[in-house]
Amino acid sequence: ALTRQAVPMLNEIDVKIRREGVARGGYIAKRESGKLDLILLSCGSELQHAMKAAGELGEGTRVVSMPCFERFERQSAEYREEVLPSSCRRRVAIEAGVPHIWYQYVGLDGKVVGLHRFGMSAPGDEVMKEFGIDAAHVVEAAKSL
Repeated sequence: ALTRQAVPMLNEIDVKIRREGVARGGYIAKRESGKLDLILLSCGSELQHAMKAAGELGEGTRVVSMPCFERFERQSAEYREEVLPSSCRRRVAIEAGVPHIWYQYVGLDGKVVGLHRFGMSAPGDEVMKEFGIDAAHVVEAAKSL
């Protein structure tokens, strides 16, 4: 992991899917088991919060890992639609940095859980909790859509 925070290994995501997905800039990290109702988007150290929130939000929740927007945009329209179907407008993105880039993917109906201000010094997990970057806040944002 390229973070100084201790993050859990997400072994439930198949290694082959991760490799191929990273090469394409974005991929389905967790596919919904029922009718698609909600998409959670994140990458890196925030992916853990999306995965945990998906477990709480139910079988209609998909998690998309998007490690490289530029690579994802170079994929075919069919692939982008497969990963982020336009029919699903309920979307929440999680970002520990500047959140603005995610708005192009969550659309007008979605939300971004992220840092909307700057400056706090404390251990990483305390800062993330203070700024609302955790599974509980992702669940709250998703339920408000």
